[in-house]
Amino acid sequence: MIQPEVKRTVPTPIYQQIKTWIRQQIELGAWPEHFKLKSETDLAEAWGVSRGTVRKAITELIKEGLLLRIHGRGTFVASARLEQPLAERLVAISEDLINKGIPFETQVLECSVVEAPPQVAYLLSIAVDSKVFFLKRVRSVANLPLILLHNYVVYQLCPGVEQVDFSRYRLFQTLEQKFGLQLDWGRRYFEAKAATEEVARRLDISVCDPVMSLEQVVYLSDGNPVEFSDVWLRGDRFRLSATVRRHGLADASISWAADL
Repeated sequence: MIQPEVKRTVPTPIYQQIKTWIRQQIELGAWPEHFKLKSETDLAEAWGVSRGTVRKAITELIKEGLLLRIHGRGTFVASARLEQPLAERLVAISEDLINKGIPFETQVLECSVVEAPPQVAYLLSIAVDSKVFFLKRVRSVANLPLILLHNYVVYQLCPGVEQVDFSRYRLFQTLEQKFGLQLDWGRRYFEAKAATEEVARRLDISVCDPVMSLEQVVYLSDGNPVEFSDVWLRGDRFRLSATVRRHGLADASISWAADL
């Protein structure tokens, strides 16, 4: 296995030398996206250093977004693009980032109670003049804005939610833990679009640059809709991923959107 040249007679800490070497492997493409690192114990033994030294180097690279640690699976070279799995579980993007150990920051642009726009009212099965909680945020990873989120929530189910500091707390977490709502399932729709002026400004890209649009309606356990999301993700930093299994041709079926 290729290993770093550790110099013990120079003032640069050993963990910093290892960190620099790993960064070089990633930047040169020797360690491509999704490359799985050996365990910290194996790396420490191979490189002739302590496990704590390896861990410190890896931990700092995780914080910088170059590596990611997935519990029970190991440490991997992070993708330059944010991956959103096509999964059967209702997982918020923020929860997916947390599960992957990717640090992020949230900037709240608007947090208010407004009258439901007609399309939102229709999707949430409420009257047009009903009140909804509107939350607009930008999520950034490594100081790069990646996601613009517009969320609408049926206000009568969470009165006072506008007082929550959503730069610190997550929306699904708040609805479930503070208001006791049982978020059960949702429908997601992905579509490639060109960035509007606002989307371009918020995501630090050019107008008409490609973005991935995500619309989502979330339902409670009683079947009633509670939240609608309108989300834009940078096209150069986002892709979909899926794990698929083939169980037999006899049971295979494909459904297409009606307008394809």
